[in-house]
Amino acid sequence: MKMIQRYIAKHVLISTGFVFIVVLILSFIINLLGELRDIGTGEYGFGQAVLHVLLMQPHTLYQLFPMLILLGGVLGLGMLASNHELMVMRASGLSVGRITMTVIMAASLLIILATLAGEMLAPHANFIADQRKSSAQTSGQAVATASGVWIHEGNNFLHIERVLNRDRLEGVTRYEFDDKHQLIASYYAKFANFVNHQWILHHLVKTTLHQNKTVNQQFSVAIWNLQLTPNYLMVGLIEPEAMTLRKLADYSLYLHSNHLQSSIYQLEFWKRIFQPLTTLVMVLLAIPFVFAAPRSMNMGKRILFGIFIGFVFYTINAFMGQFSIVFQFLPAIAALVPTLLFAVVGYLMMFRMRN
Repeated sequence: MKMIQRYIAKHVLISTGFVFIVVLILSFIINLLGELRDIGTGEYGFGQAVLHVLLMQPHTLYQLFPMLILLGGVLGLGMLASNHELMVMRASGLSVGRITMTVIMAASLLIILATLAGEMLAPHANFIADQRKSSAQTSGQAVATASGVWIHEGNNFLHIERVLNRDRLEGVTRYEFDDKHQLIASYYAKFANFVNHQWILHHLVKTTLHQNKTVNQQFSVAIWNLQLTPNYLMVGLIEPEAMTLRKLADYSLYLHSNHLQSSIYQLEFWKRIFQPLTTLVMVLLAIPFVFAAPRSMNMGKRILFGIFIGFVFYTINAFMGQFSIVFQFLPAIAALVPTLLFAVVGYLMMFRMRN
């Protein structure tokens, strides 16, 4: 029995690996085609686009992992069913429950590996990809450091402590120089908002340097006269996909405590928390389909079923995410609902198969 169980696990793992390779190639081509429209912006060329897509692949595969393992399970078990091997195994005394546990154990190994890669490798790779692309598109005029973002525009150097989004900054310092590279003024604003194509500074302190003295001025609200576009700020904006679970939790708490929009970050956090559970549900969903489907069903139809189920799940998941953001619905519930819905479908299919 152990030999048969290893045989089943081997087929599921090999089939899942094959699906990973195919999706990896397709994802790379599709994402690279999407990057072609950005080539030529600043110093962003084809080589940078290829590297950007390669660095984004770990997150893409991690995001699609539940659907990939569903396809792998359907493909692996479907091959055994098509060759009548599953029928022989059951006739020899191997129960559906033992087969299910074998598939779950094989899937658990993949879940552990995918979770480690998705939480340790993918966010770091995404962060590097975003930083390299933004830096190349701005021709090096914007640089992200551990202490914030530095931007060079004309005779001005800007330091931004925190980029909350493309239209809100915190801790903005501006150093203004003359044509002889002499510092003539410095500015510090507690925060800034981009409204009607211009930056509005709040709680601004301006220090003007003269030969024998300095003059300080304070403004509750002021308009920035620089042509800084939000695109330059992408180098300092960390997307949810480029954050680890710990950073997502801390950043969501920071935004919430400052009465800022944090739904996107909370939603990403809870999606990753429920990712292993979602993957197990997808595995369980594949088992009753393979056993309940007619033995005459060819492999093409089985794969089509897996793709259809994955597409439906992806659509519902995306809808619930946007619903929670627009209507301020609890992100944890929005992330869990698609998984629970498919768990119920899987349970009903398993119950029907046993009867």
